[in-house]
Amino acid sequence: MFHRKFLRAVQNYKINFVVKILIFSDFVNFFAVNLTGPIFAIFISQQIIGADLSTIGISTAIYFAVKSIFEIPIGILINKTKTERDDLYCAIAGLMIIAGMNFYYLFINQVWELYLTQAILGFAAAMAYPAWYTIFTRHIDKNKEAVEWSFYDISIGLGMAMSAVIGAWLANYFGFNFVFVLSGLITLISGLMLFAIRRKIYEK
Repeated sequence: MFHRKFLRAVQNYKINFVVKILIFSDFVNFFAVNLTGPIFAIFISQQIIGADLSTIGISTAIYFAVKSIFEIPIGILINKTKTERDDLYCAIAGLMIIAGMNFYYLFINQVWELYLTQAILGFAAAMAYPAWYTIFTRHIDKNKEAVEWSFYDISIGLGMAMSAVIGAWLANYFGFNFVFVLSGLITLISGLMLFAIRRKIYEK
C-alpha cells in the first residue's frame, strides 16, 4: 500500500520544464561518460604506446586539475552578463567538445595525445558543469529544492550504474572504439537536448 502511494506521488510530482530537461540531459550525459569508465584503464594500457600505471594516474590528474583551474574563471565570466543565454550556450559548447573528444580517442596512440585530450576534456567540463548548475539553481521550484536535487542525484546515480555494466559488456563484444563512438554520440544528444529550453531561460 505504501509503495503504491509513493510511486503515485512521484509520478504526479510537478517539476517545471527547464528543470526536467536539465535533469534528463545530465542523466544522458553521465550515462555516456560512465560507458567508458570501466574500460578506460584497460584502453590506456592496451592502446597507448609506452603507457603504464602512472600514465593512468597522470591522465586522470590532468583532467581534474584543468577542470578545477578553469571552473572559477569561467563561472565569473558567465555571471557578468545579465542573461542566461551565455550560460546555456556555454553548457552546450562544453558538451559538444566532450563529445568530440570521445571520437578523438579512436585516433590516440601516444601518451602526449592522451594527456592533451584529458586537458581539453577538463576545460570542456569546466565550461559545461558550472553553466548547467547556474541554470538549474535559478529555475529550481521554490520549496521543492531538496526533492528536485534528490531527483537529479538519483537519476545520475542510476544512469551511471546502468552504463557501467553496459559499457563493459559492449567493449567486451564490440571493442573499445565502438564504446567511445557510442559515448560521443550520446553526449552529443545530451548537448542538443538543452536547445529545448532556449526559449524558457531568463533574458535578465
